[in-house]
Formats: sequence, structure tokens, C-alpha cells
Amino acid sequence: MKKILLVLSVMLFVIGCSNKSENPGEVSKKIEVLSTRKVKKSLKNQNTVLIDTRSYDEYNGWDIKETGIQGHISGAYNLPASSLEHGDIEDFLDRKGITKDNEIILYGDDISMSEVLSDKGYNVYVYEKGIKEWTEKKNSIEKLPKYESLVPVSWVKKLLEGKEVPEYDGRPVKVINAGWGKKGKFHKNGHIPGSYYVHTGWFEVGPLWNRVSDENIKAELEKLGITKETLVIVYGEDPMPAARFAIICKYAGVEDVRVVNGGWKAWQEAGYSTEEGIEYPQPVDDFGTEVPGNPDIIIDLPEAENYLKSDQSDLVSIRSWKEYIGKTSGYDYIKPRGRIRGDKWGMGGSDPWHLEDYRAEYGTYMRPYNEILEMWEDLKINTDKNIAFYCGTGWRASEVLFYADAMGLDKVSLYEGGWKEWSENPETENEILKGEPEKLNEEKY
Repeated sequence: MKKILLVLSVMLFVIGCSNKSENPGEVSKKIEVLSTRKVKKSLKNQNTVLIDTRSYDEYNGWDIKETGIQGHISGAYNLPASSLEHGDIEDFLDRKGITKDNEIILYGDDISMSEVLSDKGYNVYVYEKGIKEWTEKKNSIEKLPKYESLVPVSWVKKLLEGKEVPEYDGRPVKVINAGWGKKGKFHKNGHIPGSYYVHTGWFEVGPLWNRVSDENIKAELEKLGITKETLVIVYGEDPMPAARFAIICKYAGVEDVRVVNGGWKAWQEAGYSTEEGIEYPQPVDDFGTEVPGNPDIIIDLPEAENYLKSDQSDLVSIRSWKEYIGKTSGYDYIKPRGRIRGDKWGMGGSDPWHLEDYRAEYGTYMRPYNEILEMWEDLKINTDKNIAFYCGTGWRASEVLFYADAMGLDKVSLYEGGWKEWSENPETENEILKGEPEKLNEEKY
């Protein structure tokens, strides 16, 4: 009898644990569930924050689950439930300025985060009916203005399978895996099926690593089978080279250029099939227009100087703090250290090869756009002005430019020559500063 009771006890314990782990959407009895009315009332309190636990893509505006809802509840932050697998949740909240003094309301398909936060001492509530009831009651939602610029891997997969997808008009498609290296070793080892490799060195040239001539850009795009009417979808192991190539395509005049949000890492984590080897696309005879078709997206040194002289323009440095104050140049092929006199620091990352300040919590996704806007506001970067982003030689600034464009900013560009060109040019090499500024982003040219 004792043995039977022992077996039953173990079975009940296992079943209890199993039920808890297999129902991530289930709310613990110790966590209060709020109605739509209570959520609206709570949000009038400035101490209350709302967190959307759905994916970055759904938050941006993609209706992945075909619910008819595009975007997120106005004012909500985004922290996907999957973040629990990728790092310390407290670090993620701290980055958003959320502390244990805040009242946190969670909504989304998976609110398992609620118990984790509650156990850590946060004041947590759950809006279980979520965005569905919120929209049914005609409350406001918002989305990334040009969310279609950043495509989910699920959308790419369906498109390549010939299925009907939103935000696609039927034009020819080229999926491009962009990175550095003539032989494309990483592409050969694994890539999205049907995608082609691009070495960014085909489109930029040393010593400044500016774009190649317009004639060469046109020729290289034609080799890739790309015309101005091609839908170009770019991804990479890292978002920087993908964005660099995307900006070159936009400059050339390609009408529809997208970047895969999350890139190669997101494709792999989704468990989608991959292929190895390398194939080359069928070239086209003509790109379809003269290059550049969109010249204003890239500016050169004379225009950068004019930006510094104008009250209507800002030159924004996308570099690490150590680079900005001149502790390091950041590169073994750039000797001068410091910053451009009169520019503004737009943050960047820990070094020239990382861009944590513009990436979401775990690596290769765009950081939620409202956080970027808040960061810029704190840095006194006025998005109503003409803004040109620069970095060392163009990669980091290209990524931020692509995000800014997706955010609907229409007066943004890339100062391609960046720190290398400015600091090594005889006409501007003396117009640099070192050390910490007395008042950040208030220096004059």
C-alpha cells in the first residue's frame, strides 16, 4: 500500500510540473489579471509600463498569425517571451529604463514572463485579453511606419515557396546573402535556399572604403541579375554588411529593398531548411536606369561640411564612446583618433564590430523603434532635421540609416567617408576634437 501511495504521489508531482511547463499562456493565481478598462486606467499613471511579449516582427506591424492586427498597443515596449532564453531578463528591463518601482502590465500570446518577473520582485499584472480586445474596443495601436522594409524570416520562406504573402506586388525577386570575403566561405557552408552571395568588396574600395564608381555599381548589379524593378531581399550573418549592400542598392535606384529582420541567425533558429554550396545568378543586360537613381541617400565630404554649418542639419556619429572621445581609432588601418568637430554622438556599441545600442535584446534584430527614438531624444538629436549618419567607414552608419528610413524619416542619409576620410583629408584633418565634451552634443563647428 505504501508503495502504491508513493507511486501515485510521484505521478501527481510529475503531472503538476508538466502542466505548468506546457501552458506558458496560463496565468498564476498570484498575478492579477486586468480588464481593458483597468489597463486604460492604469496607463494614466506614469509609473505604469506596458510590455508586448510577442515577436519583434509582430510588434513592428507584421500580421504573422493573420489576426487582422498590425502593430502594437500605443506606448507599449517590446520584449518577446523568447527573450527568457537569451539572457538576463533584469538586464533587458534595465536597458528600457524599467525598474522594480514600475508597475508592469504584460500582454501577448505567451505571458510566462509574468511569473519570472514576479519571482524576481517586480510588480506584474497581465492583460490576458490583450491586443485583440484592445482593437475590438477601438483603442489606438501603432506600428513601425515602414515595417515592410524589415521582413520576417517566415515571410521570406513563404515567398520563396511561391505562396501568397502580403506587401508583395509580384515583381522579380533576388535574395542576397551579404558579407565580406571574395570566396564566400560562410555562404558555401550554409544559406537560405535560392539566395546568392555578395561580397561587399565588389561595391566599395580602399583606402577609404567608399562606394565604387557609379558605372561599376551598375555593372555589378547587372551581374547579379538585379534591375531597378527587382525586389532585393538582403540578409547576412551580421546585419551590418546586409545594410551596407541595401543602402548601395537604394542609392543605385532599386525601387524595393528589404532587409531580413534577424538575418541568418533567425532563419536557423526557426529551424528552416538550408543549403550549401554557391551558385551565381543569371546576369541581366541592363539595370534599367542610370546610376545613381537615388543620389541623396549618400553624401560626400563637402556636403558633410555643409551639414555642420547648417542649423537645419546634423552629422551624427555612430561609434563607440571610446572612439568618440579619442581613446582609440577603433581600426588598425586608421591612425587618427577623436571626433568631427560639431557633430553629435548617436551611440553605437562596444567597438567598431558591434552595434548593441541599435540591436534588440539578443543580437541581430532591430531594436524596437520607440526605444531608438527615446535614445535620440535624450541625446538631443532632432529627427525633424536633415541627418547624416557616419561611422568609421560606413557599415554601422548604413545599418542605422536603414532603420531610420524604416522609421519613416525622409531626411536621412549616409556620410560614407566617415571618420577615416574626415581625419585623413588635409582640408578637414584639423577639424577634430578629443576628450569628453563639456556638454554632450552641444559643440559647434
